[in-house]
Amino acid sequence: MNEELLKKMLNVLLDVKASMRDAADTRATEQLDEAIKLILGYIETGYQDTGMKHAVLSALGKVLENFPSILALIQILSK
Repeated sequence: MNEELLKKMLNVLLDVKASMRDAADTRATEQLDEAIKLILGYIETGYQDTGMKHAVLSALGKVLENFPSILALIQILSK
């Protein structure tokens, strides 16, 4: 997993969270919070925990299901 892209992803998710406040349903907000928490944890472990890596990817998948526009933004950032 590209560490720089993961940090960009974290920033995007934090920006999305800040901008949506009460606009999204509770489940989507919880999934977003979980993804942010897992990414921060993965970064803190120095990207070494393979199990956490899979948890991050799974959480991101759930977030992207609820926020298709985030997927488009991520694709733009990864170019």
